[in-house]
Order: sequence, then structure tokens, then C-alpha cells
Amino acid sequence: MEFRVLGPFDVLVDGVPIELTAPGPRVLLATLLLRAGRVVPVDGLAEAVWGDRAPASASSILRVYVTQVRRALGRDRLVTRPPGYLLVVEGGELDANRFERLFGEGRRALADGNPRLARSLHARALELWRGDALSDLAVAGVVRHEAARLDDLRLACLECRIEADLQLGRHGSVLAEVAQLVTLHPLRERLRAQLMLALYRAGRQADALAAYREGRVALVDELGLEPGPDLRELERRILEHDPSLTEEADAGRRSRRLPVPPTRTIGRDRELDTIARRLLDPATRLLTLIGPGGIGKTRLAIEVGLRLDGQLADGAVLVDLAPVADSAQLLPAIGRALDVREGASTWEELLTHHLQGLELLLVLDNLEHLVAATAPLGRLLAAAPRLTILATSRRLLRLAAEQALEVEPLDRPAARELLEERVAAAGAPIEPQQAPLDAISSRLEGLPLAIELAAPWFRTVPSGELVALFNSRLRVLAGGARDQPPRQRTMRSALDWSCELLEPGARHLLGRLSAFNGGFTGESALAVGGPGATLERLAALVDASMIRRGNGRYQMLDVVREYAGELPSADDAGRRLHARHFLGLAEAAEPHLTGAEQGMWLSRLETEHDNLRAALDWAARSGDPALEVRLAAALGRFWYVRGYIGEGLERLLQASTRASAGDRLACAKALRAASALSLLQGEYPLAQELAERALDLYQRAGDPLGVVRCLSNLGAVLHAQNRLDEAARTLDECINACAGLDDDRVTAIARNNRGDVALSQGDFETAAVQFSHSLALLRAQGDVANVARALYNLGAVAIEQGRLDDAGTLLIEALGLSQQIADDEDTAWCLIGLAATAEADGRDRDGGRLLGFASMLLERIGATMKPFEQRLFDRTRDRLLETLGAARLEKARGEGAQLRSDEVVALARTLARD
Repeated sequence: MEFRVLGPFDVLVDGVPIELTAPGPRVLLATLLLRAGRVVPVDGLAEAVWGDRAPASASSILRVYVTQVRRALGRDRLVTRPPGYLLVVEGGELDANRFERLFGEGRRALADGNPRLARSLHARALELWRGDALSDLAVAGVVRHEAARLDDLRLACLECRIEADLQLGRHGSVLAEVAQLVTLHPLRERLRAQLMLALYRAGRQADALAAYREGRVALVDELGLEPGPDLRELERRILEHDPSLTEEADAGRRSRRLPVPPTRTIGRDRELDTIARRLLDPATRLLTLIGPGGIGKTRLAIEVGLRLDGQLADGAVLVDLAPVADSAQLLPAIGRALDVREGASTWEELLTHHLQGLELLLVLDNLEHLVAATAPLGRLLAAAPRLTILATSRRLLRLAAEQALEVEPLDRPAARELLEERVAAAGAPIEPQQAPLDAISSRLEGLPLAIELAAPWFRTVPSGELVALFNSRLRVLAGGARDQPPRQRTMRSALDWSCELLEPGARHLLGRLSAFNGGFTGESALAVGGPGATLERLAALVDASMIRRGNGRYQMLDVVREYAGELPSADDAGRRLHARHFLGLAEAAEPHLTGAEQGMWLSRLETEHDNLRAALDWAARSGDPALEVRLAAALGRFWYVRGYIGEGLERLLQASTRASAGDRLACAKALRAASALSLLQGEYPLAQELAERALDLYQRAGDPLGVVRCLSNLGAVLHAQNRLDEAARTLDECINACAGLDDDRVTAIARNNRGDVALSQGDFETAAVQFSHSLALLRAQGDVANVARALYNLGAVAIEQGRLDDAGTLLIEALGLSQQIADDEDTAWCLIGLAATAEADGRDRDGGRLLGFASMLLERIGATMKPFEQRLFDRTRDRLLETLGAARLEKARGEGAQLRSDEVVALARTLARD
């Protein structure tokens, strides 16, 4: 949190102002801030807010203000302490405190004869000001006096900074500024003296003496006083051309300019601001930029160094440590960059002596291979209080003073912009390449080095072939600029540099982790890594920036995965461990996908979906049909609920075909799941064939539960084909068979399907009975997805019976449950039903929007409408067409298709009747 009083009053959290706009609470907070850490009595607060016109109810109003401030800042910030309140402010949060600290340090530096440091500190102190203190508050009492005190300190700080400039021989650059200040403050003798000295050193003796005379007149006229002895003495020395007046201190430090990057930096403004701000914070002594090779750590460090070079008294120095192979040469390399001459003392002693009085940013680039030798850096920081180190490394230094900042890849717009610029610089025409740029940017993962290496290919490869070309990154990302270090000329070299720093066990684990796709948990990493995998080795990979950790998961860039996949440990044994691990997850999840915890398990499978796909792919390639069919069958319900219809159907059919001579029950389960997906896709003949094949396998295996499940599926398929009598007989047979089984959920699903048939037959009473019975059983099971389906079905009955109030209530509850588990199919059905109720209520545009969103969902998951839903959809659309007309209906449907899920749910809820 940041509190600003040096100008308009603001309170910022993470750089964003908080909402505290009323004048009373703002004055209250400002008063407490200016007495931070001390108890401010209620009377003092009342005086600050109202002056001498406090109302009789002042204490009550102040309590309201206190509540508002606490709501904005948090209860722990504002503490009640008789006889008033105390505001807790951490060090560095209040800009006035930072200003006074820098000002005080600058004055001491000036007194110690270090004008370069003094100027740096005073300039940074003045940068905190944005106008007169508390300039937007009408204040009285303590606040007014404190604001005036701060404004006086600002002027004193300006005088000190100008004094430092004059000592550094910068009279020409400050002359106009100090002349303006004297005009604004004609009675301040120190400013008058600085103007006289600047004029004299500029060769303008007469003007300097005229400035003295003007000052004397102002002092006599305004105060009745003659100029002080210091000002009179300066006039005498100017008259006598005292040689000491022209003696100047060293005009500045020797320039140690950092290399200026040959190309502009794109997409890093936020990071540059953050790094610069942290480095100027006294609490930061050592900041390490962490990240994999090619992510842009060096560029960021150099850009920040250039930004701070002029703000720090002794600037910034870059030390490129990549060529330093021997750890013992770390300190000598730093010494050579600082022009420290080798002597009889040790390098650590020489550097300690050299750095003690400097305000310097030391940029240590490519430190990862010298980490074991970095302990002396901590001692240098302890001995040199104004030394700050900015390091770049692929792993942490693990020093006490270290703060780390992980460098992220470029975001998509910045990556695209950089790619376009580098392609143009390579002389390739941009226009024909527009289509694949986004896809290529995505494959290059926002890595600046990868983008730089990719650009030349645009000159030689047709645009239609570029996307496929960059699937193999390590092969094609080579041939970098000749003036770059070898490790930055190919992606493989960049990764070799990191991999060589790993101990053998961590390198072995890295190869095993290449089996993962889409991230992984620590538990999964240890399971797939095998007996040698440990948390310490996993942590070593994080430290080496080969993998990243965030939100409870580990991630690996695709280019790192490709590299890891070429290591010897990326073998078939590791892939098998990976596949078996995720088979275990899928089979552990399966029984929970119909219970009260199905939302959590569906989300977990969603998170691991890429890994589950990779396991299926490996099983298919390696010839393990038993594992493949078990895994596919276990995922059938997940694919159904989450709308992966086409993908799930293809994988189930392939797995069951390859395992046809193997596990009969696993094949039957896979065929049954495939039947359900093909039904949803509208492939009714295929759905019937698959259900019948599964039924045959279950019957031959003597599995009665599998038999009734297949009968239930088969009844739904017959219903979809409008073979209503056959569907009813099949489902009645299924329900009767369920009576001998102890499985309420199977009974509930069968009754739900039987209710569907009755609904299509127009037998609404029978449909309502079946749906109600099903709902009761499903609620007891906690099966959220099918509870939503049963509620929707009861809502459909209510629509047909004209009970629109009941229909809206049922459908909105069903919609909420479907959204809870991200079930797009049932969401679509609910919205079609709600569109019908909206049309009946005369809300035609909203009805059209709901139809548009429902159609978009079904198209996205590749689902077709069931018979009743199709009729309801067509009927609602036709009625809307009559009232809105074709153009307005099409517009409403288009608007609906563009809504977000939360927006369409909010719209649907407005349809509920009181």
C-alpha cells in the first residue's frame, strides 16, 4: 500500500487508487497519516475535519468516517486507542517519510563533501512530489501546518540539490531554474546566493551583482533587514574576482555507459517500471532476475541499468559473466569492470574499499554458473551501504539479501509485435505472412530469443509451411546473429547451457518430465520420475528455470519439453509410468463423476486433460490396447459432461477396436460411452449399433448392471429415432430389471429416459411422474449433472402444461447446476426452455438472445438437438420470427452468441417471476 501526500492526496494498492472520495474521510485519513504511529485524539481529528466549526455530533460522524477508512484499508490498519485512533503505516509506505529520509541522507552527503551522492538523493526525493502537499484537501489545524512544513522542506531540498549541482560545475544547467525560484521566493538568501554564483560562473559578473542589489532592496522593503553576512561576503568576493569562486569540484564521474541494445525493447514497460522501482527501494540490495535462457533477462537488466544510470550518483556498471568459466574469477571480473587495479590485498578487500562510498548499481549478467562463488557478494553489500546488485541468473543465488523476480514470457500482443518487427528487419514481406503470425507466435511461447531466431525463416519458407516448420523448434531455431554470444545463437545452445548446470539425478528427472503435457503436480512428477525422483531434484529444476511453479502446478515450456524429450531418460519406461499414473487418476475419478463431488473431480480431469490425452496417445503408439481402452472407458463420462463429443467418440472407437480381443468389460464400457456420445452427436444408427454391441458383451460376461445401463442407452437411441413405442418397451424392460439391482442411479437414469419418451408422446402426466421419481433418487445420490437434467425435464413438462411460473423456477435452478459443473449440453437445453418462457412473457429480444447462445453452445460441442428440444426450439423461433421479423431475430441471436456465460446466466435470472 502506498500513501501519497506530496501533492493531491491518494492511497494506492498495487498502484491502483482506492475508492475514498468523500472529503471528510479523506481529511481524517490524511490527519492520521501525518501522525502515523501516534495516537491522534478525537478532538484533534474533529479540528482537522471541521476547524472551529465542529458540529455537536462530531464524534458520531467521526466514527462513521473511521468505519469507511477501515473498510478501505482493512481493520488492522486503523486501531482504536484512547483517547482517539492510531494508523499503522509500514516503512516506506508514506511518500512524505520517503522524501524526508532521502532529503536527510542527501544533506549528510553534501556535508560530507559528496555532491554526486547528494544530488542523486535530492533528485529522487523531489521526484516524489506531484504538487503542493495535500493540495486537493481543504484542511485546518495540524494538517495545514504539516502541509506547510512539507512544502518548506521541498524548497529546502531544491536548494540542496542546486548546491550539489553547483559543486559539480553544473551552473549552466541550473541557471534558469534558480532564477525562476528567486522570482517566486525573493527573500530566501540561499537561493539568491546560488543565483549570484551561477551567474558569475557563467561569466555574467554584472548580472550577479545586480541580483544582489535586487535582493537587498526586497529584504529592506519587506522585512526592514539588510542581507546576512554570507550574502554580503559573496558580493565582496564577486567584486574582487575571488579565484576560489571559479574552483569547481569534479564535474562528474567517469562515464561507464552500458551497451545500448541495437533494437527497441517491446512489451516490457511494466516489468521495467517494477524492477526500477524495487531497485530504488532501500530495502532491496540484491535483486535476481530468474528465468530460462532466451526469455530476455539480459535485455531487461541492461534497460533498467540505462534507466537508473543517470539517477544514481555513480551510475550503473554491467559485468558480463558468461565468459567467466572459473568461479575464482568472479570478483576479479567485477573489479576489472570497475577499473579497480589489482594490488597486494585480496580482490574482496579491494572491492570493499572501492565500493564503500559509492551509490552504484552493479549489473551481474549470467551468474548461474558461478552461484557457488557468490558468498562474497553478500559481504560486499554489507560493507557498501549504497551498493545495489541486479543479477540475471537461471537459478537462485540463495544469498540472505536476495529478492527474486521471475521474468515471464512476452504476452501475445507483444510477441506478435516483436515477431513482425524482426521479420521486417530480416527483409521478409509482412503482408503475405499475416495469417500464420499468431500461430507462430504461440508456438514460440513469447520467448524473445526464439522470436529473433525464427524471423529469418520468413525470407525463405512459404507462409503456408511456416506453422508446421516451427513444430520442431530446436531444429529450426538456430543461426542467430554473429555478434551474439554462442549460447544465444541457437535455442539448443541456450538450453545446453542450463542443462549442464544440473546434477545427473536432476537431469534424469528432467527427461522423465518430458512425458507431461499441460503441467503437472509434484505428486505426479515423483510418480513418473521413478525411484530416483525427489522433491530436492524437482526443486533443482525450478531453481535452474527448466520448469516453473505456480498455482499449485509445475509448468514446462514446450521448447524445454522438446529438449528434455531428447535426453536419455526420456525413455519408454518413463512414458509407461506416466500413462499408468494417469490411468490411476481416471479410474479413481470415475466413481465420483456421478456423486456429490463430481464438480471437483470433473475440474481435476479438465486440468489434467492434456496429460490424459498424452497417455492415450502413448498407449496407442506403444501397442498397449488394454491400458488404452481402460483409460478411454474411464473418461467417457467426463467427455460427455464437458462436451468433448467428437474427440471422446473417436478415442473410444479406436480404443475399443484395438482392444476387441482383450478386456471384454472394458470394451463394453467403452462402447456404451461411445454410444452415448454418438447419440448426442446425432449419429443414431451408429449409436444403436454401439449400444447393441455393448449389450451383447455385457450379456456374455454375465454383468446385469452393464445390461440395464445398455438398455437405458438403447431406449434413448430409439427415442431419438422417433421409434417411441419400441423405446417405451425397452425402457420399461430396463426399469423392471433395475428392481433386482441395488443401484438407484441407474434406475433414475432409466426413469428419466422413460419420461423423455412420454414427453414426446404428449403424455405429460406420465412424464412428470417419471421425472419426479428420477429427481428424488438423483438428489439422494448427489448427482449434480443428472439432477440438473431432471429439473430441466420437469421444466419442459411445465412449459407444455402452460405453467410458466413453475417452468422458470425449475429451469433457472437447472441452469445454475449445469453451470456449476460446466455442462454445456444441459445449459443449452435450459436456455431453450427459458427462451420459450421469455417469448410467452413478451420478452422477444431476450428470447432471441437465449436461443442464440444455446445454438452457439451446441455448435461448439458438436451436439444435435433431441426430438423434444428440436420441436421446442423450432416453435419458439417461429413465434419470435412472427413478432420480431427475420432481421431483428437474427440480430438478437447474434447478440446472444457473443455473451459471456455469466452474462447469459444473469439475463436468464431476470426471467424469474415474483
